[in-house]
Amino acid sequence: MKFKNTLAVPAFLLAVCPAGAQPANQDIALDPDYREGVQYTTVERGNISEELYAAAETIAAARAGSAFPEGAVITMDDSRDGELHRILVMEKRAEWADLSDAGSWQFRVFSPDGSPDMNEDGARCQACHASRANDDYVFTRARMLSD
Repeated sequence: MKFKNTLAVPAFLLAVCPAGAQPANQDIALDPDYREGVQYTTVERGNISEELYAAAETIAAARAGSAFPEGAVITMDDSRDGELHRILVMEKRAEWADLSDAGSWQFRVFSPDGSPDMNEDGARCQACHASRANDDYVFTRARMLSD
């Protein structure tokens, strides 16, 4: 009997944790043309400069006072001392609502060459953005309101 119960736990774990399961943020791709979107603000902090980009539809939703639409993407160039350090992308999908502490948003970090940074899983981004529920989890939402 004891042997039977010992096998039940690993069998259960295999059933609920399928092999090869990946975090939702693995589905986020870096659009090579993101800089053709609206560059709606630049945030300067010491030697750090952050330029933020979004599609016109995303900006329009903010200006209308609406929640950001399904599929909204906000991309940030994070530069240090004038050199691109990394690119951060946040994307909103309804299917991620139960997987995120930040609404339906997931986050992914890319190296300057556009390759995913496999050392970042977006958890730190989620933890911080979770505090911005009133702004649909976007720190720079208010900056989208001006021309």
